[in-house]
Amino acid sequence: MHSSYIVGLLLLAMPLGVHAAPKDEAAVTVDVRELPATGETRQCLAVRDVQQTRIVGKETILFRTGANRWFRNDLKSPCPGLRDDRILVFRASAGSICEMDVVDIVDGQSRINHGFCGLGRFTPVALPKGAKLAG
Repeated sequence: MHSSYIVGLLLLAMPLGVHAAPKDEAAVTVDVRELPATGETRQCLAVRDVQQTRIVGKETILFRTGANRWFRNDLKSPCPGLRDDRILVFRASAGSICEMDVVDIVDGQSRINHGFCGLGRFTPVALPKGAKLAG
């Protein structure tokens, strides 16, 4: 049996689970690439722990693994096919997505493949409550 398989996991680039700021307060825009690490970087994340992803620009993907536990993945190089309305298809081996793994970028409606991106390391970050994300 082939040890590498495409996980039946299509992690949609879904809206973030951050709360909206009250109307009387202006939401602060945060560049996710500038968020400081809140712990040690990881080479891999277990597929079973990933609850949500968020595409931020052409170089960054956020992975949510808990209520407010996020990991930033700074891609190995810019990925022109990344857009927030595209589907990420991970090729995972042994139930993990890891640095150097390839992510296919697929259109959600036409199912056309728009290329692939190479993952970097996973950096734990804290997203400020009510923040708008930029990248």
